[in-house]
Order: sequence, then structure tokens, then C-alpha cells
Amino acid sequence: MIRCEEIWKGFDGQHVLRGVNASFNRGELIGLIGPSGGGKSVLLKIIGGVLEADYGEVKSNGAVGTGFLFQEGALFDSMNVLDNVAFALREAHPDLNYQQLMSRSYESLCGVGLGKDYKKMPGQLSGGMRRRVALARAVVARPELVLLDDPTGGLDPVAASVIMKLISDLHRDHGSTIIIVSHDLRRLLPSVPRVIGLFGGKVTLDCPPDMLPQTASSAELKFIETRYDFGASAAAH
Repeated sequence: MIRCEEIWKGFDGQHVLRGVNASFNRGELIGLIGPSGGGKSVLLKIIGGVLEADYGEVKSNGAVGTGFLFQEGALFDSMNVLDNVAFALREAHPDLNYQQLMSRSYESLCGVGLGKDYKKMPGQLSGGMRRRVALARAVVARPELVLLDDPTGGLDPVAASVIMKLISDLHRDHGSTIIIVSHDLRRLLPSVPRVIGLFGGKVTLDCPPDMLPQTASSAELKFIETRYDFGASAAAH
């Protein structure tokens, strides 16, 4: 389990996180939602150890290996696709030899449907392909915790759907705890069994997606319903 206890974080005198409390159980798939600039990406980086909280702490049961997909993928443009993935694996497992690094990295690329593209440079890839490489890199070391920051942002509907399907498949196959920050509620909410809402710098929602209409405040529900049609979802099921 990972626990956030009274996490505060501010920039230039303005607090974006105001005492965040949340827990994440091993093997969960969780969506983190809320308005732009509301601290979702900041919280993700604090959980992943990329940023430090001003106050409060993140606790876990033992050391936790973490894979991170940053916004826009953040690939190394000077490395080919395979080397981008291998870089993350080498950082996590410096004991692996070259053949082991390349074999496991190639296997991870195959898992996102890019095995045949392993020699390509990032500049030769579409936005959706770049995001898939970043996803392969995030999970190549099979970390206990995977943090995905806006994995479908800026993608066309088909590419976004492919990414969400891959995330669901990887969660099923690896059993990692996966936390997804996304504004793409149309694809996120049907894909996750648990949603945490970050509004006003605090966790104000924590429930299954189908309970949001009963749980969210009127302002929160208005935000959600501009991005997701609960009626259409119910009809589809």
C-alpha cells in the first residue's frame, strides 16, 4: 500500500495541494481527475519522488519500484526506440547484461505493438506511437507502481483508445498499481474501477466511476459531465 498523508505543495506562494490524503492498494488501477492546474500532475510527481512535498509525506510498505510516463512522452530524441526503452531498464537493473537489456526492451515494445519499429528514431513516429514507446519504457522494468501523466493527451480518438486498451492489458498482465492522470474522461472512466477527484487542492471524491453522480458535488458533477456522458455509458452497458 502507498499512502499520501497531509500532502501540501505550493509554487510562488500559491498552494496547489492543500492537505491531500489518499491511499493506493497494491494492484489497483486508479484514475485521478480534476480541473487543469489543480495539482494532479504535481501529486503524481510527489508520489513518484520527482518532487518533494512542502509538508506531509508519502509512505509505502517497503521500497517501491516506479515507472513514470510524463506528459508528451518525454523520449530522448537522440536515441532510437529500443534504446529509449533500454535506458529505463538499465537504470532500474544495472546488473543486466547487454543481451538481457535488449531482449527485455524489445519484448516490452512488442507488448505495445511496436516490435517492428525498434530501430526508428522518435522523430519518425506519430504522436500515438511516441506515447506507446513511453508506455513500454514505463513498464519495462515491471515496477510495482506505474504513474501515467495524461497518456492520451493530444492524441486522436483512435490512438487514444489504443493507449487505454494497452494500459488495461498491461495492468492485467503485470498486476502493477497504476495511477492515471487524465482529462480524457470519456476513455478513462470506463477503464478504471476507482476514481479519485482532486478539487480545490484536496481529495474530494474517491469512489467507483458509476457512483460519481451520487457522490460528486454539483460543481464537481458539472465539471465531469462536460467531459463524460453518464447516460450514454449506461445505455452502452
